[in-house]
Amino acid sequence: MENLTAPTKTKESEEGSWAQTLAYGDMNHEWIGNEWLPSLGLPQYRSYFMECLVDARMLDHLTKKDLRVHLKMVDSFHRTSLQYGIMCLKKLNYDRKELERRRECSQHEMKDVLVWSNDRVLRWVQSIGLRDYANILLESGVHGSLVALDDNFDYSSLALLLQIPNQNTQARQLLEREYNNLLALGTERRLDENDDKNFRGGPSWRRQFHPRDVHGISMMPGSSETLPAGIRLTTTSGQSRNMSSEAASSALQRLDSSTVRTYSC
Repeated sequence: MENLTAPTKTKESEEGSWAQTLAYGDMNHEWIGNEWLPSLGLPQYRSYFMECLVDARMLDHLTKKDLRVHLKMVDSFHRTSLQYGIMCLKKLNYDRKELERRRECSQHEMKDVLVWSNDRVLRWVQSIGLRDYANILLESGVHGSLVALDDNFDYSSLALLLQIPNQNTQARQLLEREYNNLLALGTERRLDENDDKNFRGGPSWRRQFHPRDVHGISMMPGSSETLPAGIRLTTTSGQSRNMSSEAASSALQRLDSSTVRTYSC
């Protein structure tokens, strides 16, 4: 079994207070595996995290290779979900008691979505009249931090995960109205001034990093690397390599010089 180890202490890392050290102690590998991962809707990775003794000190240092190879988290959407869960812990200074207190206070109120667990989001979906779809969120990786912090995660993203058919316009309109209401009441995301249906918030965590070039393919935000499981991204270029200059010009006019992206399940 391959064990991941906590990062080596340096002078810079020793600047943390004793309070933070004690906070990390409250978040050992057992808490991470038995409580925190299930609260993110990721209980299926419990055994891998516990075998590798992953505790709170290690979370912010996990690499993509660690997640894919050692922790078996090959689903890109689940890795995104984990990153937002870690961001929530950082915002709370890894204070377990504060996390539990805020979750308890928001159990029955439309507030503080940042700390909502997967179960709390599931119960919210049930409460708005979409009970038939709610259980699909089990082990989905959907939780409050994802909703509150990722401005790319909108009602249509949630509808896709809930597997609400496109032809069920009544359910989709209901979800859109209630989801936007949830963002307005329980998060810091606000309606975009230029679009009364789109919310904007702080920059997505993916935008904090430069695009990675993997074998000549640039992984940009919104690529298949960040899509939910089961979603395939295909890109059709507006100009064929073998197209003559005149044909290319005509094609570019029709496609408005843009790249056409199609999403299919």
